[in-house]
Amino acid sequence: MPSHSAQELHALSPTNTVPTITINNTLPSLRSGEDMLDQDATNSVIDQESSSPRLRVAVIGSGLAGLSIAHLLSSLHTDDGHGEIGIDVHLFEKAHKLGMDAASLSVSDNDHTEGRMDVPMRSFFPEYYPNLVRLYRSIGVKFHDADNTLSCFDVDINLPSSGENKQTQSDPEVQVQEPYLSSRSYQVGMGQTITLPDLPPFSIFNPFPFGRRILGYCRIARDYFRLLIVSKEFMAKGQMMDVGKHPIEWGNGRSITLREFLEAGGYSHEFSAWFVPIFASVCNCSFERMMEYPACIVLEYVARCMPFGRMQFVSAGVREVTEKLSENVRTIHYNTMIQDILIEDETGPDKNSDGPVVLIDSHGVQRTFDHVIFATQANQAAATLAGYKDTQSLPKPFLIDREQGYNECDYGCMEEHDRTEPEMPIGLEIESLKPSHPFYQQVKTLLKFPYERARVVCHTDTSFLPKNPAHWRFLNIAKSSSADVLASPLNKITKELEPEMELRSRKARSPRSSAFSLRSSSALSKARVPYRQRSRSRLRPHFAPAARTKSSHSTTAAYSHNSAMATHFMESSASKSGSTTRYLQTTNPLYQPRPETIISSAWFERAVVNPASMKAVDELHMLMEQQTSRWIQGQKEGGGALPHISASDRVWFVGCYAYPGIPLLEACVASAVQAVDRIVAAESSYRLAPSVEATESSFLKQSNPAWGRRRERQTALLGLGGKPNHSRTTMTSMYFQTAWKDTLQDPLSSSAQVETWRSNIYVEMAWMMMLYLVAIGKWFLVIVVESLGGDGSHWARA
Repeated sequence: MPSHSAQELHALSPTNTVPTITINNTLPSLRSGEDMLDQDATNSVIDQESSSPRLRVAVIGSGLAGLSIAHLLSSLHTDDGHGEIGIDVHLFEKAHKLGMDAASLSVSDNDHTEGRMDVPMRSFFPEYYPNLVRLYRSIGVKFHDADNTLSCFDVDINLPSSGENKQTQSDPEVQVQEPYLSSRSYQVGMGQTITLPDLPPFSIFNPFPFGRRILGYCRIARDYFRLLIVSKEFMAKGQMMDVGKHPIEWGNGRSITLREFLEAGGYSHEFSAWFVPIFASVCNCSFERMMEYPACIVLEYVARCMPFGRMQFVSAGVREVTEKLSENVRTIHYNTMIQDILIEDETGPDKNSDGPVVLIDSHGVQRTFDHVIFATQANQAAATLAGYKDTQSLPKPFLIDREQGYNECDYGCMEEHDRTEPEMPIGLEIESLKPSHPFYQQVKTLLKFPYERARVVCHTDTSFLPKNPAHWRFLNIAKSSSADVLASPLNKITKELEPEMELRSRKARSPRSSAFSLRSSSALSKARVPYRQRSRSRLRPHFAPAARTKSSHSTTAAYSHNSAMATHFMESSASKSGSTTRYLQTTNPLYQPRPETIISSAWFERAVVNPASMKAVDELHMLMEQQTSRWIQGQKEGGGALPHISASDRVWFVGCYAYPGIPLLEACVASAVQAVDRIVAAESSYRLAPSVEATESSFLKQSNPAWGRRRERQTALLGLGGKPNHSRTTMTSMYFQTAWKDTLQDPLSSSAQVETWRSNIYVEMAWMMMLYLVAIGKWFLVIVVESLGGDGSHWARA
């Protein structure tokens, strides 16, 4: 629970879990807990010194998206920043502490050195997370670099064939192979490092394994440079959505998958075996889901972060982030779930009437709000809006040592986490919802976002690392030796694409307009990719009818032998304080750690991206932009008076899934900024703005000047300003047309930045090649020094 000064009010509940409401003591003294939890739907926390009405906003979920928007809304004042606080924010969290830090834990070793470990790992690259970095800096959160050292290896797993004990993970026979690639970092400039592979072992009696490994390194290096050049060139041109496609397909709106990109581009098997597990670890998904990712999303990450990006970690852990973001939030409801949504004065079960939104929580308390923001997963938001009760929550986090101040019921048991996967809920079907339902369109869109379940285990079992400690790196990625990194359930060409693919085949040898564009070929051409003949995946025949799938349903990556297992040394404050214990965190374990080494276990659901969900992002943005336009139009028609707005137009969505790109922390902050923008525009009569007393370095002060211009530009491009938009412009295309993924930047100046970057792309590549030559020189120096028995750690970090 946050450590800021707070008064806790408890109320009796029919459930076993006691709800907790935390009120910041910076506000005047409040009424008793019995009055606070009155069943009256209009019950609220009122600042006794304020006589002006305030907006009441509910934020459901306290992950980074929920904390960000709650923090930003609580910072807005009326009268263009000259008035009082304009919004009463209620933050609802189903766990016993804030969601972003709910699974993290405190650790101590035999030396009694205490520290904090973030679960899951909260690393980020500043190049890909501009909004997150600005938010951290504005609230005073410090972060530091981590070395991008990597070790990739295979694991032979032989499961028992008896089929017994299906509910729990059996003890397989596990054999860890030597790394097929381990790397160290070399300093090449001011704050810049380059990661290069270590020299494989050489034996004069059997030099063939050494030669094969070196040949594989050369193929990886060749394809890696091709990938860098292609991704940076297309991003500089603002044509990232056309990457990997033949010029005849440019601008048709179709995005190819990562598998199509790798196979059509003729990338080697060695490169795929290195590249795909890395990004499956970044996206926390199985190889099948990774192959569904649109190539433009993955290559945008490559263009931003490689080759000089360095991972960053919050120095004091994300608990500091949750404390500072929640400092100005007036009311936080712990151990509270929103179970139903009512519409005030509704005359029928499906009547979309005007008026505020009434939320009913898991303790039967009703509260009325002017706006409701879902900062949960898309599937959870859809179930709540549809009134769907048959949901199955993931097991609560399991900890060996319970933290002080919390009850036993706040944690899960190990038996739940030992299952091969948690029980799957019965999926919500859009067909079960009437089209007249007030939230029908929102639920229909939210159900298009797929999820995959992942397990994160903190432990001290070094069998998850390479056998030789010399090969231990900060990040150690393993895959099963029987895994197929290019396996994909979407390996098919539909009937609708038949004419386009025939035209593509006829034009395959036509001249390319770009020197660095990918070679054009059929996505499944075996002539281009002979290594696919060794693949273990079962390819569907061309033009086979696609099986009907439910994209909103969750799958499980943990214990799947076709996923990447990522183990990293924990970045904890204990390790920086002199702790001698090696704490490890493994995501999607392929096998169980030894029971005596387990510290904690937690299950998560992670959003994954495919072409359908990428279009769903555009649909969700269009829905919310149309909501905002109806608010603005209603105020214009009413002469500034509050318009009659339906309850469905008072519901907003934020989260990692609700913004283009990989669903990571950056998308949480960016979607929160957009939601604040929409609410400020919708409630223009309040004239909400950051306080005039706020410092210029505050997050809202940095973004506020561009609010109006950004809305006008987005409205015009999306065709919401009264003029029809006949182009293919969508929110995703707008995102990829700009060089920098930053919602705080004024889009009016984005074209100038693209031109600047385009003119410097070749200078950037020449500079990159020069730094690589410097790094290779140090690499040779380290080889010579270590072959003579010296220590090369002065030049190479591992």
